[in-house]
Amino acid sequence: MKNNAGMTMVEVLIAMAIVFVIFLGLSNSGLVVLDQNIKNSQRDEAVAVADNVMQQARNTPFDNLVAGTTNDNVIRRIRGLNMQYAVTRTVASLDPVNRQVTVNVAWNRYEYGRLVPYNHQVMSIVRQR
Repeated sequence: MKNNAGMTMVEVLIAMAIVFVIFLGLSNSGLVVLDQNIKNSQRDEAVAVADNVMQQARNTPFDNLVAGTTNDNVIRRIRGLNMQYAVTRTVASLDPVNRQVTVNVAWNRYEYGRLVPYNHQVMSIVRQR
């Protein structure tokens, strides 16, 4: 028989199987990257929510900044999904001219079929002017 330079059908099938396995691995890593990107977007939005609440507390007149805890829910749209953030603002009187403001933002996220809680907390001191 002549030695032709072409490939046999078996060689082509084996090469296609190898390329398919490599493609499956790459597509799975692409899904992991996408999931982590969405997770980071949700965390960044929680930081922005906490910053907004803290700025509101800093802009509130000192006498109106009453000691206690307030709860609120904030809904933000991230990549087509509505995310609900539970915001807790706590004001504690340290002395007659200083108050501590703590803002906690909590949210839940499904990861691998189970609900995982996350939170972000910011604390600041507000002084009487």
